[in-house]
Amino acid sequence: MSPRIAVVHHSRRGTMRALATLAAEGARARGAAVRLLRVAEDGPDAMAWPERVAEPGDVLWADGLVLATPTYFGNVSAAFKQFLETTSPLWRQGLLADRVVTGMTASTCTHAGREATLLALYQTAFHWGSWVLGADPADPLFGSAGGNPYGVSADSRPEVAGADTRGAALSLGHRLADITARVRPSAARPVGSTASGPVNVTVVHCADDGRARLMARECAAGARSVGARVRLRRVASARRGPNAAIVTREDVAWADAVVFGAPARLGCMAAPLLDFVQSLASADGRGPLWGKPASGFVTTALAHTGSESALLAFHHLLLNSGAVVVPPGFTDQAVFEAGGNPYGSCDVRSASAVPTGAALAAVAYQGQRAAMAGDLLRRPATAPSPIPGERAGSDENTGTLEGLRDDHAAI
Repeated sequence: MSPRIAVVHHSRRGTMRALATLAAEGARARGAAVRLLRVAEDGPDAMAWPERVAEPGDVLWADGLVLATPTYFGNVSAAFKQFLETTSPLWRQGLLADRVVTGMTASTCTHAGREATLLALYQTAFHWGSWVLGADPADPLFGSAGGNPYGVSADSRPEVAGADTRGAALSLGHRLADITARVRPSAARPVGSTASGPVNVTVVHCADDGRARLMARECAAGARSVGARVRLRRVASARRGPNAAIVTREDVAWADAVVFGAPARLGCMAAPLLDFVQSLASADGRGPLWGKPASGFVTTALAHTGSESALLAFHHLLLNSGAVVVPPGFTDQAVFEAGGNPYGSCDVRSASAVPTGAALAAVAYQGQRAAMAGDLLRRPATAPSPIPGERAGSDENTGTLEGLRDDHAAI
């Protein structure tokens, strides 16, 4: 069955609507069924675009979403935030997990918060329990369109927005549909050994921190409990830690999914882990993390000394690497019982002498979730991926807008 993609925009000047329409075209080219939608807006500046107003049911219908909002003060617009908040009843019922989400934005100035807006947008997706997909660093359009790893960002002035940005929007929709085509049938695909063999999971940690070492072992055990083959590895550091081989680039290349863990220091993951992830960069954009699900866990001194900020900052590295960020989200009771951190598992040193049972259960679940995601993304999609630009799929709400990618006035 074709993946179902909802493309939701808030547009006043027409920029976001034009980019959203191109992303919809890219998704259709991959064979997706597409709904092109707008958010509700009141006031004298509201535009009466012909698309239907998006509703929470559209998020429930979709397997993947393109969320397109202008940058307002370095954040999503109020109208778009109001739309996101309407999904709360579905979230409370646990109905929004495992969608694939990507984003687009625009502003007048190049450095007026385009990256910040996309990163803020994804925090809602993490709470949903969704997977977050950025731009493809291996796409030839990536650099020429501005090199934003978090999605597509554009200039809202018609005289500046160009063909590369429009092509990047088309490509992002195509990439989203391609990934979503693999994720969609997750309920019918049990994790474990298949015709492709056991799913491979690598757990990388800072072993000189004893609590991080215990969390890593439990994460590995969780992945093994659902049939995964696991490599438990430590990063090299000045203080040698026991019981694990030093991680190499090959360990990440071998994996279908990767989980990283380290103590949080000054609001970031420990430097040895960051150094290792940065060393995985590749000139062609296809490093060993490219296209693979990845997430992180942390240990912190106190409850709020990096339990969220260190993980959110670590997601930046993953998106720059072309990975698909698959954190726990609110997708299991273990997450709630460990403090309700949707961005990754966390252990607080001030709370107990050793990691609590709740923290260990949460990170074990994170290992299971990594194995599930890796098992899905390593399998071929349900249909071959056509060349972007071919017509496929259907749009339930709008007709085609042919020629839009060449229409500077629409941007």
